[in-house]
Formats: sequence, structure tokens, C-alpha cells
Amino acid sequence: MLSDAQQELFTRLWTSVQPAVSGYIHALVRDDPVADDLTQETALALLRTFSSYDPQRPFLPWALNTAKFQILGHRRDEARCKVLFDDDLLDRITENWSEAAPQISGEQAALGECLETLAPHARKLLRLRYDEALDSTQIARHLATTAAAVRMALQRVREQLRICVERRLQTRGGVA
Repeated sequence: MLSDAQQELFTRLWTSVQPAVSGYIHALVRDDPVADDLTQETALALLRTFSSYDPQRPFLPWALNTAKFQILGHRRDEARCKVLFDDDLLDRITENWSEAAPQISGEQAALGECLETLAPHARKLLRLRYDEALDSTQIARHLATTAAAVRMALQRVREQLRICVERRLQTRGGVA
């Protein structure tokens, strides 16, 4: 059983790395509900083994390694899993994710801010395309327009978002 101080330390450490760990899992497991479950399982595994964590070492690589084993366990459990990454590639992704996580987090934050600045119609287009996974023909029927008009509008919205994200990252001193 962890002491109150250990529980508090775990909570602080997990809270700081959870977005990066979740992003890592979601990048490797394309089924969002499964990825969410694996993120929770990773948190539980980390909590159960926290007494063996060496506080002199960075927490994120330790957490990512635990997530990797959760993913591998899921792959073994799911014989029909279509994940195409072999173990060596998974090892390399795990090692590199801790380096890339801060940049990715900054880009995600900038994208979230930029999405808030879009006009309601543009946000609706993105929701239909990416949240509901509709193609341009389906969106066109939904909005009573043409598929070509939908493709052009999506292209313009994506370009607007790209420019906005780049500006926000440059303003913060990040790489655009």
C-alpha cells in the first residue's frame, strides 16, 4: 500500500504525463475505446508498481514502457488484431515518443485553440468529416451542396488551421 505522500507523488507524475501516454497509445491503437481502456489499464499498472519506480529517473519513459506492455498484452489477447507494428518498431516508437511528446502536446494545444476560432460552419464541416467519418459525397448530401464544394471548403479550412497553428507555435517559440 502506498503512503499518502507516494499517492500524491504518483498523482502529480501521472497527471503530467497522461496526455503523452494517451497520445502514444492512441497512435498505436486506432480503436479509440480500446485505446482509452488501455490508457486506464496503464494508469492502474503504474499505480500498482509505483513502489518500484526510481524517482531519480524520468517518469515518462517508465510510463511509456508500461503502456507498451499493455499494448503488447492487448495484441496477444486479440488474435484478430490488425496492428502492423512488429516488436522492434514498437520499441523504437516508445523510445522516441518521450522526445516528441512535448512538441505534439504543443501542436495539439495550438490546434485546439485554432479550432475555437473557426466559424461554426467550418467546425461543422470538420465534425462531419473527422468525428463522423463521412466522405465528401455524404457531407454534400447532408448539407445540400456538391461534393466538390465540400472538398474545396475542407481544403480551405485545413489550410486556415495550418496557418493558425504555425503562427501560434512561432509565437510560443515552438517549431512550426
